[in-house]
Amino acid sequence: MKRSMMMIGAGILGLAAMVTSGLGTKAQAQTPQERPMVRIAELEIDPAYLEAYKAILAEEQEASVRLEPGVLMLHSVAIADDPAHIRLLEVYASRTAYEAHLKAPHFIKYKTSTETMVRSLKLIETTPILLCAKSKGRAGGPVTCL
Repeated sequence: MKRSMMMIGAGILGLAAMVTSGLGTKAQAQTPQERPMVRIAELEIDPAYLEAYKAILAEEQEASVRLEPGVLMLHSVAIADDPAHIRLLEVYASRTAYEAHLKAPHFIKYKTSTETMVRSLKLIETTPILLCAKSKGRAGGPVTCL
C-alpha cells in the first residue's frame, strides 16, 4: 500500500510539473510527436504467476518514473473481481518520451521477465480530454489540469 501511494504521489507530482512547466498550455501548438501521450494497457496475467508479475511490474514502474524525465506517471490496478486482469494508465510527456521508455533497460528487463506470464496484452491509444491532479498531492491544495 505504501509503495502504491508513493507511485500515485509521484505521478501526481509529475503531472503537476508537466502542467506548470507549460506543456499543458502549449499542447495545442505542439506537433503530435511533442504532445503528451496517454495510453491504457489491458493485461491478463497467468494466475500462477500473478504475485511474481506484480513484483516485477512494481519495480519497473518505480524505476521508470524515477529515472525517466518523460515518464510522468504510471498507475497499475487489478480488476476487483478478477485480479489477474491488470490495467495500466501511462502518461508520457510526448511520443518521443514513450519511444525512449521502450528502450530503457528497466523496461526491457520487465518485458523479457514477464513475457511468459502475460496471457494477453491490449494497448489502447487515447486522446487526453483533461488530466487533473492536486499540485501538492493533498486535499485542499491547488489543482492543476491540462
